[in-house]
Amino acid sequence: MKKVCLWGALILAVGALCLAAWYFTAGNNMERYLEKELRISLPDEAEIASLDSHGGFHGDGTLIAVVSFPDEEGQEALWAQIEEKWSNLPADEEILEPVRQDWEAYSGALPPLPDTGNGRWFYRDRYEEKYGEKCEFNSVLQNCTFALFDRESGQLYVLESDC
Repeated sequence: MKKVCLWGALILAVGALCLAAWYFTAGNNMERYLEKELRISLPDEAEIASLDSHGGFHGDGTLIAVVSFPDEEGQEALWAQIEEKWSNLPADEEILEPVRQDWEAYSGALPPLPDTGNGRWFYRDRYEEKYGEKCEFNSVLQNCTFALFDRESGQLYVLESDC
């Protein structure tokens, strides 16, 4: 009987350890994903609020994230990475308007996309990367990644559309 209880306790302990490991690494998955898509490195203390409507086999949906930094040091670290790589704000209106509409449709409780001229923006057309041409149906939002770093608030706004 003692042997059965010992094995049961061992199985429970291993299960709890696996659950704890998953819990502590799950928060980093979004951070690592954003880093890969935006080709940046976020400080470990970055706080990410996100909504994701992706699902199903095909994976169509929209991901919206707002990244906040606990201090100016984190903001400055990001700024140093994007200052020469991303474009100056304001963003091109032909890109920004559809992005803003999509953001408003999906953002829920997240803050609205700021209307600022102080910062940098990033746009990646993953459809064109894959097929070598713009999507005729939806030339801006079809498989795109958009990011805006608002220097005034120190927040990074990210929209990924897979429609």
